[in-house]
Amino acid sequence: MVRLPFSGPVADKYGRVVVVTGAGSGIGRAIALRQAAAGDIVIATDIDLAAAEQTAKLAVGTCQAYALDVRDPEQWYEVADTVIARFGVPDILVNNAGIALAGAFLDQSPQDWEKIMSINVFGVVHGSRIIGAKMVERGQPGHIVVIASGAAWTPNRVAPSYSVSKSAAVMIAESLRVELAPKHIGVSAVCPGVTRTQLAANATLVGAGSAATDEFRTDFADAQSRYSFATPDLVARAVQRAIRFDLAIVPVNFDATLAWVLHRLSPGLLRWICSVPTLERAGSAARVAARRVPASIAFHRE
Repeated sequence: MVRLPFSGPVADKYGRVVVVTGAGSGIGRAIALRQAAAGDIVIATDIDLAAAEQTAKLAVGTCQAYALDVRDPEQWYEVADTVIARFGVPDILVNNAGIALAGAFLDQSPQDWEKIMSINVFGVVHGSRIIGAKMVERGQPGHIVVIASGAAWTPNRVAPSYSVSKSAAVMIAESLRVELAPKHIGVSAVCPGVTRTQLAANATLVGAGSAATDEFRTDFADAQSRYSFATPDLVARAVQRAIRFDLAIVPVNFDATLAWVLHRLSPGLLRWICSVPTLERAGSAARVAARRVPASIAFHRE
């Protein structure tokens, strides 16, 4: 196959079949809407079918909603077979579904680790393995995107399991990229920094009572909404750029790019910076930002 230099395997194809996980809200919804508007046939999947259906209603273009728990390989096979029977083998897979879990490393139980890894890591493994195999079997170009995070490069005391899971997601993407390149299947890891989504509002706080957890979520969600550098649509545009130019690693916004640069140039300095925030300090900072800092100096205004 011959294509222009620096263009992705499916960059110039129109009417591509695109599967997006976690498409019921936030980054996943933004990706689904942007790809549908670009003329793609979008399969918006989410564990919450009603949320995926709302995404489909908002789309300008073709967007179909399907229920999918990314932790379950059998559900992946069912969705893949249904989509292939109706639309053909997906051209693009966007592994976006993910959760956050906060709490010190020593406070997190094996069950906590299993929960976050089952979605943030094995959800990517199942989707990439099952859809990727269909792409290879078809023998035509494709692209797999993994939505990781700038947290992949930031060891920390606030959400260590989240950073570990996102670091693993990046390595999955890099390993797949090496393996699938001869098959003309591109693989990209898109790594947003803090983004204005509901990730913090839905996060689990280990070792805290329900009242403390609710307060933590509320403060962090408000701070995340007001002071994040990126919108979900900014991440969606980064996904389009990754597919168009077949990029391996795409830091999306300022904080993710800074973490990537420090990780490459001075890991020791990055570790020292990341050692400063504790869960208590992070919670206190979020509380101050949410309750005392005027909204007028936020990074954006609605």
